[in-house]
Amino acid sequence: MARRYGQHQTEVQVDADWATLDVIVHWTLDSDDHQDLVTIDKITVGEKDLYEGWNEDYFYNIINDEVLAGADYHWTDHGD
Repeated sequence: MARRYGQHQTEVQVDADWATLDVIVHWTLDSDDHQDLVTIDKITVGEKDLYEGWNEDYFYNIINDEVLAGADYHWTDHGD
């Protein structure tokens, strides 16, 4: 992830009893004085926004554990 703060998209496969869906999680990374803040903006399948009804904790865990923990971070990502 070259740009640490701002808007991002992460592709995730979600398994259900009846299907496996390829979804895209659209999320924003901001920070306050003490911590990084992740906000999920929408969850899409194709062009359809299916944000409601998901277990958001599942997606927050993927973003925090797999995306941010393994981020290609460099101090210059904060700007000047």
